[in-house]
Amino acid sequence: MAIAAAVVVVAAAGYWWMNRPPGPYKPDNGGLYPINVNGKYGFMDRSGKTVITPQFDHTYGFSEGLASVQIGNKWGYINTKGVLVVTPQFDNVEPFRYGRASVKLGNRYGFIDKGGRYISSPTFRWAGMFSGDLAPVGTADGANAFVNRSGKLEMSGKFESLSGFTAGLAPAASGGKWGFIDATGKWVIDPQFEGAGNFADGLAAVRVAGRAGYIDRKGKFVINPQYDAGGEFHEGYARFRSGGKSGFIDNKGRVVVEAKFPLTGDFSDGLAPVQTEDGFGFIDRTGKMVISPQFDIAEDFQNGLARVTALGKEAYITTAGVFVVDPFPGTTLTAEKARRAAEAADAAAKATEAAAQAKTADRSRVEQGIAGDWVGTSGAHANDRVTITSKGGVIGAVLLSDRWREVLQGQLLDDNHLLLTGTRVTRPAAYFGAYSLDTFALELSADGNSLTGNYHDAAGHAGPIAMRKSLR
Repeated sequence: MAIAAAVVVVAAAGYWWMNRPPGPYKPDNGGLYPINVNGKYGFMDRSGKTVITPQFDHTYGFSEGLASVQIGNKWGYINTKGVLVVTPQFDNVEPFRYGRASVKLGNRYGFIDKGGRYISSPTFRWAGMFSGDLAPVGTADGANAFVNRSGKLEMSGKFESLSGFTAGLAPAASGGKWGFIDATGKWVIDPQFEGAGNFADGLAAVRVAGRAGYIDRKGKFVINPQYDAGGEFHEGYARFRSGGKSGFIDNKGRVVVEAKFPLTGDFSDGLAPVQTEDGFGFIDRTGKMVISPQFDIAEDFQNGLARVTALGKEAYITTAGVFVVDPFPGTTLTAEKARRAAEAADAAAKATEAAAQAKTADRSRVEQGIAGDWVGTSGAHANDRVTITSKGGVIGAVLLSDRWREVLQGQLLDDNHLLLTGTRVTRPAAYFGAYSLDTFALELSADGNSLTGNYHDAAGHAGPIAMRKSLR
């Protein structure tokens, strides 16, 4: 009896293991990493050795033994030897997941297998990635559905919105609320949330009253809604966002890394990229900075290496923070940054000095050029004459019109525009009209032969000014 019971238990466990729902997909690049050399992409191995010569216009990297590559405007796939196995013919592609890949042709999406054969022709408005046997799609008639690995539609039109499956459950929306369904389309957690993410480590982020928290597979809150945003769990930790900063919590809701970073990645290989004022670095699971902030961009680790960008160059580092292939041979990143900073500071100083010299020269040109007699129009008045004097930085002017004589004082502004402000006016006895003092804003032309600008007075009169230098 005991032996028979043990056999039943083992058989049941085996059945569950063979039929267990898939968890979060773990990408595996097979130890091949994209490299960019002079704008062309190829691949290296973990040691940094080039194994596929850079020759492609772009790539999203390897997944399940195939890598997407772009040649010209079209995308296809190569194998680990660099041989094209799916001819470039698509407008865009996604990595393979569970033996299937989404491809775009025109403005429609379909799915292919690893031989490049369509399992679903490109008729979908949008398409997600496969998770197990199903992938979410938007059909041509506006419905949302899933497509299985054979290319057949399932659950078409049952849900307003949906996402992919993880751990046998998928977020779906009905009546403006989100819940979770199983692979048959049955509600396992009724729609009740403002938003929902995928399950990972037994928890899924959901949004209630504008706040994010986490529920278990029964829909019960394990971590109450309290964050601005919450990400999926990776290696037992999830990113959360609060007060405009990001940190990490564990699956009990305990804050293990305070929200103090502008941006973070996810944990992988025990490390997570984080952004600081000094750039991107990596922290360990205790929150300790183990790879100092020094990079412009940093991605998650994959199979022991992480891609980083420093001073415009892409490279890979190990979990110890060491470059696989040093992008700055003969020096260090710190020294190279210091050298470039010194060069930039020297160039900025020279540019500032040159600008100051140019400004001084231009100011001198204007100071000398404005002196003299000028004839032209100011508003409706033609044949006005302005005599400007400039000596020792003191500028004065006299305006002679057919109706008045006005004395003005001048000021050369920082932008080398001339500001003339009236101080007093005398008028012929025959003219008794009211008058208020003028303010002129003028600019000297590059050739020094014209003054243009505008005027206004306290009475509300305004108009353009255009004067030429008098030869008398």
